Amino acid sequence: MFFSRKTLSHYLRFLGVLVCLSAALLFTACDTGNSDSEVITGLDTRLIGIWESSFSETYEITSTHLTFTGFGGTSWGGTIVHTARFNDNTGVIIIQYDADKKQQWAIYDASFNITGYHDTTGRDFYGIYFRNLTQNSVVLSNTSDQADNWGPSETTTQQQAINRFTFDNMSNWIDLSFASPLDRVQ
Repeated sequence: MFFSRKTLSHYLRFLGVLVCLSAALLFTACDTGNSDSEVITGLDTRLIGIWESSFSETYEITSTHLTFTGFGGTSWGGTIVHTARFNDNTGVIIIQYDADKKQQWAIYDASFNITGYHDTTGRDFYGIYFRNLTQNSVVLSNTSDQADNWGPSETTTQQQAINRFTFDNMSNWIDLSFASPLDRVQ
């Protein structure tokens, strides 16, 4: 025989321990609690309300609609068509713009003067990420295309928006270092 019984026994014991350790690592090391395969759909009711930043930007979120009002009264909004939660306090809201409330994306020159606007005709679906959600505070981040000098990030279909605005792609569409919380005002 090639192996003695004693050597074979040790070898099989070692192999059994190795298999058990591999199985344990497989089931514990891969779960981060944040992945696109673990998305929970549906609006988290803690988001419903009026939220205000220290810059006087406001988001009004109902169970079906989101409206943003920014600097100088600029406003856009739309019907909430999809919401995904990646964990208990992070996710994305996807809206379809209201016909009269579509966001305009300015084009700036080197002196930061507006020289025109991006054409987003037919691109009516937009994502807003939420992070650090509690009952009284949230970070809401409007998406923009970092690869295109922070340009428009809208898509032409809802499914494209769902595929684009995922947990794994979050850093492509928002600046994760900017985390200015908004407070619930109503």
